Amino acid sequence: MPNLREWNRKLFLKINFTDILFVTIGAFITATGIVIFLAPNKIAAGGVSGIGIILHHIFNFPIGLTMLIINAFLFLIAFFVLGSEFGLKSIYATIILSFFVDLLEYLIPSSFYINDLVIASAFGNLLTGTGIALVLSRGSSTGGTDILAMIANKYTSINIGKALLAVDFLITLFAGIFFGKIIGMYSLLSVIINTNTIDYVLEGITKSFQAMIITSKHSEIKERILSELGRGVTLVRVIGGYSGDERLALWVILRSPREIVKMKEIVKEEDPTAFITITHIREVLGKGFKKISG
Repeated sequence: MPNLREWNRKLFLKINFTDILFVTIGAFITATGIVIFLAPNKIAAGGVSGIGIILHHIFNFPIGLTMLIINAFLFLIAFFVLGSEFGLKSIYATIILSFFVDLLEYLIPSSFYINDLVIASAFGNLLTGTGIALVLSRGSSTGGTDILAMIANKYTSINIGKALLAVDFLITLFAGIFFGKIIGMYSLLSVIINTNTIDYVLEGITKSFQAMIITSKHSEIKERILSELGRGVTLVRVIGGYSGDERLALWVILRSPREIVKMKEIVKEEDPTAFITITHIREVLGKGFKKISG
């Protein structure tokens, strides 16, 4: 059982306004996708929202409240069984998402709902995937069935990714049983769209670039990158495999294509014979980039 004092200390770590803003916007976008597109068509695209949609159409339970109750139960299990560390942002995201779902369901008239399975599957999951990605990008989560996946991982040899897919598949199976095989297949398709949307948006949010510049004008280029781009530069000692010449290379992390263009201009002006490699980086954490947070 995890230490309660340690739990409280990690739970109330300082979070900034930007994190809360992104989490709130992400939760709102996710709720919009659920209320306008997925729920009216009984599309249960896995996760706690999928369970909420199924129970809503069977027992007329409020989707948001159902999600909140299930997530609270899952967080409790995580605390006692897994000893997992869920920060304040994740708890906030869970609550605000449930609130937005029931609020929008109350405010938006049913005539505004999209009652087309193809359009609902496509746009509903583009919205929910984008919203969840925004939440995840700030080191938060909306709770959900990933906790069940972690439990399965702890007591079996199944990895978390496969366990999560199995849980989501089980939810879509129930959707097919209760609402028919067509709805079940659309729900399964929605899981695939949702997962890929999350990955795509997250990659776009967190992607950075690294450049390795091999040049004889390392001092001049270094100073201009520091002053004109405001980026740090790391000097790396390299030896040419063919010539055996030893020189210094510059290693730079850049945040956008615009910075890449400017860096190329600097290098071209200082040393047109320089050798440059530029590669994508999945994520950069630390000073000048995304804050390291859990």
